[in-house]
Amino acid sequence: MVAEGHRIEEKLGSADDDGAPASALTYRSAVTAALDWSKRQYAAAQSAADGSSVPTVRTAVESYVAKRKKRSAREGSNAEGRLTRHVLSDKEFANLALAKLRAAEIESWRGRLRISGLVEIDDDQGEDEPKPLAPSTVNRLMNDLRAALNDAAERHRRELPAHLAAEIKVGTRAMSVTDDARKQLLSDKQIRSAIAAAFEVDEDFGRLALVAAVTGARHSQMRRLRVGDLQADKLRLMMPGSAKGRSAKARPPVSIPITAETLDKLRPAVTGRQADEPLLERWAYKSVGPVKWEKDHRRAWGPAYEVDNWWAATVERAGVPVDSIMYAFRHSSIVRGLKAGLPVRLVAALHDTSSEMIERHYSAFIVDATEELTRRAALAI
Repeated sequence: MVAEGHRIEEKLGSADDDGAPASALTYRSAVTAALDWSKRQYAAAQSAADGSSVPTVRTAVESYVAKRKKRSAREGSNAEGRLTRHVLSDKEFANLALAKLRAAEIESWRGRLRISGLVEIDDDQGEDEPKPLAPSTVNRLMNDLRAALNDAAERHRRELPAHLAAEIKVGTRAMSVTDDARKQLLSDKQIRSAIAAAFEVDEDFGRLALVAAVTGARHSQMRRLRVGDLQADKLRLMMPGSAKGRSAKARPPVSIPITAETLDKLRPAVTGRQADEPLLERWAYKSVGPVKWEKDHRRAWGPAYEVDNWWAATVERAGVPVDSIMYAFRHSSIVRGLKAGLPVRLVAALHDTSSEMIERHYSAFIVDATEELTRRAALAI
């Protein structure tokens, strides 16, 4: 093809002559492939004339990281660290043009990663030798890479092959993960102890921990709660939907029933305040001298890492396992609903997730709950 003063030539495949391989092109398929190729090359030539570079895995990752940083500097930096260390450091893969990206190239790159369970660990390896990645860590890395490649494929769709989306989907499939170490569960007694300890540490943090325990909501949801979301007359919280995914349409709030005791604990947070103000707030501090701080103003809770110090003090006071994470409130809330015999679909809706996710990660508790329900209906002889 000759366009914009440039001549471009590329072999698309073999002709279906006698003795040709199974992947050979018939005349009709060759014409179709050539037309599709020429359209993409012309779009690429136009982009080059406008000063745009050929999209590669590297440019896709860099663009994605920049977008993530605009949404959240901390999360964007975390994604940048993972992608730089494991994707951009592999120059062969990073410099690959997206037009030539296939699932095989993605799988080949993943095969070069050191993954625990798939590589032999040498006890005498040096300190500088990188530690093998856990399968769950690889899956988080694949999620970032998939998002970066899909974003680039959408932006450059005119100059990229139509099958690229399928290649990305197949190449970035998640690995099987059997490690449930992060799925910590707390008993009701431990949860009550943790809530009491949280209020002793700080009243503002106590209310945040209380809402996390009784609703099982994510931190990103709780920080967006408004005073008007606490409907005292109906004993419920209208929990905002999560901000997960790429949908521009906001998820509807979820109605979560609460007890009168929970309402009493939250009432000081709404007394004398406007309905559109943040429900859960904390004090912001300002420096007034060397290693000296004083309360400055009230503000809504920020990212989840802000609770680290308060949570550490809470764990120490409550007597719960020292490695307990605050996200255990969510796991425990889901399991509590399943053990109470609530339908899986209802448990999923209350926690703003899917039934598939509940069935995949909490199947053992679903079996226990359904067996108990079935036993009640068993024939008595």
